[in-house]
Amino acid sequence: MPLLEVLYASDEPLSLERKRAFAREAVAIFHEVLGTPPGRLRLVIHHLKPDDSLGLLEDGDAGEAAQGTDR
Repeated sequence: MPLLEVLYASDEPLSLERKRAFAREAVAIFHEVLGTPPGRLRLVIHHLKPDDSLGLLEDGDAGEAAQGTDR
């Protein structure tokens, strides 16, 4: 059974309407491209707050992280 996992990093979680729109498009794409029958795709959407992802680097550490510099 195909599984699509989405990680969404933002201050605010996705609205129910946007989740539904994404789910409809994902089902259509999986059906068209892979032949996945309707009802067989599993979709998981995770909301990450910026401080749980690369938002941790917003204080200026992004350049150092890109260079591989550890403190």
